[in-house]
Amino acid sequence: QLQAAETEIKDLQSEFELEKIDYLSTIRRLERDLMLFQQLLDQVQSLVRRDCNYSNLEKIKHQSIWDEETGCWKIPEPVIEKTRLPAVPVLPQPKPARKSPSAESGELTPEEDRYKLVLDQRDSETVTSNYFRSRRASRVL
Repeated sequence: QLQAAETEIKDLQSEFELEKIDYLSTIRRLERDLMLFQQLLDQVQSLVRRDCNYSNLEKIKHQSIWDEETGCWKIPEPVIEKTRLPAVPVLPQPKPARKSPSAESGELTPEEDRYKLVLDQRDSETVTSNYFRSRRASRVL
């Protein structure tokens, strides 16, 4: 009986040793996979749009919940967060006035004066764009 018990102990120890080796190899493989996925996430995270909730992985980790029933993680859906600037109220535009005697004599109304300023700015923009334009290209053409 003593010899039978000793052989039983040796069998159990050898089984335990084999399982231990198997568990350790599984742990090492999972650690390598985890490192690979972590490096992939670090590389890909910079490619995710800044207005997406997945641009901050730490926040996603905190929002994720482990579901015991299904045995998987419930993670938040990807969402693009559009930021909108506050609306600027549009002021009512004055109705175009009929030509007054002062307009016929060459004086500008405030509205016409504003349009003249815009046109003058456009002229100055073309001057600057012409100044910086490549002369060689225009000569060749």
